[in-house]
Amino acid sequence: MCIRDSFITASLGGLSFLAFSNGLLLAYFLRLEISSSEILLLLALPSILQFTLVFVFSYLSDRVGKKLIGATGLFCSASAFYLFWQAGFSEGFWRHSFSVAGVVFFGIGTAMSFSNWFALLHPLIPQQIRGRFFGRLRLTWQGFGFLFSLLVFYLLEQNPGLEVYHWVLGFLVLFLMIRIPIFWSIPEVEKSSPSKESFFQALVKVLRIPGYLPFCAYCFLLMLFTGACPMIFSLLEKDVLGFSDDRIVLIGNLMALGGMLGFVLGGRMVDRFGTKYVFLCCHFGFSAVMLLVLTRGILMISPLFLMAFLTGAFGMIQAASGIAMTSETLSLITSENKSLSTGLWMTLYTGGTGLSGTLFSQLLKLGVFSNEWSWMGNPMSVYDGLLLICGGMILLLTVTLGLIPSMIRRKAEWIPQVSRKNGVSGDRKGRASIMGMTGEKMKTQVV
Repeated sequence: MCIRDSFITASLGGLSFLAFSNGLLLAYFLRLEISSSEILLLLALPSILQFTLVFVFSYLSDRVGKKLIGATGLFCSASAFYLFWQAGFSEGFWRHSFSVAGVVFFGIGTAMSFSNWFALLHPLIPQQIRGRFFGRLRLTWQGFGFLFSLLVFYLLEQNPGLEVYHWVLGFLVLFLMIRIPIFWSIPEVEKSSPSKESFFQALVKVLRIPGYLPFCAYCFLLMLFTGACPMIFSLLEKDVLGFSDDRIVLIGNLMALGGMLGFVLGGRMVDRFGTKYVFLCCHFGFSAVMLLVLTRGILMISPLFLMAFLTGAFGMIQAASGIAMTSETLSLITSENKSLSTGLWMTLYTGGTGLSGTLFSQLLKLGVFSNEWSWMGNPMSVYDGLLLICGGMILLLTVTLGLIPSMIRRKAEWIPQVSRKNGVSGDRKGRASIMGMTGEKMKTQVV
């Protein structure tokens, strides 16, 4: 039952994240006449807040309860979409204020839920099947989100006015409220209890986990040059290619469709080859996608089909790297301060994402890059310049793979490894149980 509840919770909550990544909120904010540079900043603000607050809420989760902090965060996320809904009925100052307040509430809410989600699931899922479990978990919520997004696309195609956005946002508020009691039913196997240990003392223990901080730093660097790319894709489609709102949302949904495939492949690759091999493939994949965007005037392919294909490919690669990150994180952390440990990773992960959006937003606002340049005789835009920088940096960042301890390693031993003399062995097996259920029985139910 707890597996079912975790799948439902993730599926309903995933709709809110898809709204940020698939172009729905971007198109909605454009309808509200918010500038492109400000939209990019608004969409990055949740990650900035997560970067700021996840660590604090992680510490509190280990002491006052993971479910209490998590449920409060879910309520804040639902409130955020109510504020987005309200913005569409307002004008001027209040329209802008409701939009900003919604983004702030969403950032705080997700920081609270992120701070303990993986720590809550950690004792429930044996290590030897975590790759497949998280792959199927994310496949489920991506599939549910994709179907919902297709409905949104159909509605926008029929009527692209604000009233459709009002209906969609209203249903999102309802779905996000429904998931709160479902989340509460997930058992908190490792009960939190007050501790005399200070925040600083707990933090020192987390930082001393062998190989963990370098791995978190690697995740930060990877997200720094990939986090804002979906938003850049959507702005390119809107401002340069002239796609309609329904086309932008449809293409954005292909990222979710690609993610479904990536979750399956990523989970299997992690369990079979190890995390470092998956990360290596993702580096080349990310770079190829971003550089191929610049070939839309060269290849004999319609820009619509090219962007659709590359968006789906980006979603697949992003999903596979996410599975590898999650699996590596849960393998590295110790039994103490689990929420704080996963919070460190989430802080740097979201920090990279937030800084990515903020950095590129300011570059757009300041006009650092030319909006009219050419490559191989074809006119390019400022968005193409940003993608060129991201693609090149991700390719160069393959040298940072040495920061990954690769706790989960199979056949990828030829990639340089980090020595872990004092760490937990990569062959460590998960020995969690759920309500008296053994790991083997758990494996049967999950798989």
